[in-house]
Amino acid sequence: MDAGQAIGDTDMRAQMDELRSRVDEADERADASEARADKAELRADDSAARADAAHARSDKQQALSEYDRARIAAAEGRLDVHDELIAELQAEGLITSEHAAHLEVALKTARTIGAAVGIIMSFRRVGEVEAFALLRKASNDSNRKLRLVAEDVVRTGDL
Repeated sequence: MDAGQAIGDTDMRAQMDELRSRVDEADERADASEARADKAELRADDSAARADAAHARSDKQQALSEYDRARIAAAEGRLDVHDELIAELQAEGLITSEHAAHLEVALKTARTIGAAVGIIMSFRRVGEVEAFALLRKASNDSNRKLRLVAEDVVRTGDL
């Protein structure tokens, strides 16, 4: 083998080594790109799952709102019946004006307490019995009448 051919072989090997090095670098970049794409796909899946959960919460809240509106309508209907019943009893002379006033206050207090229980149920996501227990506990802890605590809850929305 002559000197020119040896130099040519050396140049060829050097070029091949350079090409292998470039291929290895390209493989590393491709692997890194694939890893970034996998991470992006996981983030997209996580975002989609969070969006689905938010949509489910929104649907549940809307259903609760519709349920609350139905309960309010039913309560307003009972209010009309109670007022009419007191007026009839008073017109028939079965109760005095003073007694009628006491009944109206009692019914108003009961409605306020019921409204407070409903607010607590809605905000705390608890049942009626537990909501009333929380209202009663707040009354006992603050040494205030239940109706006054209920009025505060209705006014502020906070227990």
